[in-house]
Amino acid sequence: MTKGVSENTTNALGGKISGDFILYLGGAEGIDQSQNRIYLYAIRTGDQKIVGSPSANRTVTGPEISGEYAVWFETPVMDFDPNKTSTAPNRVYLYSLRNGSAEILDTPGTAEWPKIDGEQVIWLNESDDSFNVQVSLYDTGTGKSEGVCELPIVDPAGVLFDGDHIAYLNTEGLFLYSLDNRANTTVFLNVFGNESGSDVGHYSMGGDYLIYLRHSVNFEGPDKGTFDEPYLYTISTGETKQLDPTTGAFSNSSQPTAKAEKDLEISSPFTDGERIGWVYSENSPDSTIVLCDPKTGTVEKISVHGLASRVSLEGDRMTWVETHFPSFHGELIYAQENAGTTETTPASTPGFAAGIGIVALLTALVLLAGKKK
Repeated sequence: MTKGVSENTTNALGGKISGDFILYLGGAEGIDQSQNRIYLYAIRTGDQKIVGSPSANRTVTGPEISGEYAVWFETPVMDFDPNKTSTAPNRVYLYSLRNGSAEILDTPGTAEWPKIDGEQVIWLNESDDSFNVQVSLYDTGTGKSEGVCELPIVDPAGVLFDGDHIAYLNTEGLFLYSLDNRANTTVFLNVFGNESGSDVGHYSMGGDYLIYLRHSVNFEGPDKGTFDEPYLYTISTGETKQLDPTTGAFSNSSQPTAKAEKDLEISSPFTDGERIGWVYSENSPDSTIVLCDPKTGTVEKISVHGLASRVSLEGDRMTWVETHFPSFHGELIYAQENAGTTETTPASTPGFAAGIGIVALLTALVLLAGKKK
C-alpha cells in the first residue's frame, strides 16, 4: 500500500518515520527557505498539521523524530547580500507528540542539527578555541544537558545518533564515537592517490548496523570513471562487508566493480537496525529501492516510477521523497508492507508492493494535507 503524504503545493524535502507518525520538512519551490515548515502526519488517521514555523527572516530545518519526541532547529535564512549580517541565535526545538507542544531547549546560540534517540537528544555547537565541533547531550526525562565531547566534524548535517554511538565524517574518513567509553572507532579511511581515490558519501545507522556508500574515482585504466558501492559495517564485531548494488547480496570486497555497475546511480542508504537498503537507478528516470535483511539474506526490490531519495524505514513502514524528471518537485510517499506476507525467498519481492509507480495509479490514496490544527 502506498500513499502520497505531502500536498501538491508543498515541495517535500525529506521525512522520518517513527511509530504511527511521520515528521517531514516541506518548502516552496525555489530557494526561499523562509517558507520551510515542519509537518507531522498521523499514519492511522491521516491527519496532518504544521508543528514548526520559522520566525521572520529565519528558516526551520533538520527534523528528527523518535518515540514521543521530535526535534528541529531554527536558523537565519541565507542572505546573499554581503552588507547584511545576522546575529540572531539558532534555536533548537523539542516537540512532545503526547502534549502537542514545542519548547526551545536552553542551547548556546550556535546550536544546530539536533538528533534524537528515544529520550536523549544531541546537538552540535561551534567550538571557541578549535576547529572541532562541540557535542551536547540532553535528557528529556531530567531536563538536563551536558557537553560530552568535541569531534572534528566536517559535515554537521550528516551526523547520526543512535543508542550509544555518534557517526560522523571528518577529513580522514568515517568514524564512530562511543558515548559509553568515550572512544573513536575508524569505520573507513579515505584513500587518495595519483590515479584513484575513495571516500564516503552518504551513510545511515541503526542498531548494530552502519551502512555507507563508498565513492570512488579512477583517473586511469579500464575502470576510469566514478562509481559508488554500498558497504555494511557491523558495530558489535567491527566487520565490514561489500554489497552488490543491484542484487543486495554480499560480495567479495576484493573484486573490482563491473563497468555495468559504474553506470548506476546509487544513493540514500538507510537502515532501521534490522534491515538495510539503498536506491539505485540505471540511465532511467525511474529507480529501484533495494531492501535487505543481513541475517537471512532476504532481498526485496521495489520499483519506483520516479527518482526515490531520502528513504526512511521502520519495521514494515517506509517513506521516501519521489521526484519526476524534469521537475524537481518532491512528493513524500508512505508505503506499508502488505499484511500477511512473508519474506522467505532471497531476491524476491514480497511485502512492499512492487512496481509502486504502477500500483499507485490504482491504489494510492492522495491525502488532503497541510491542514493546520
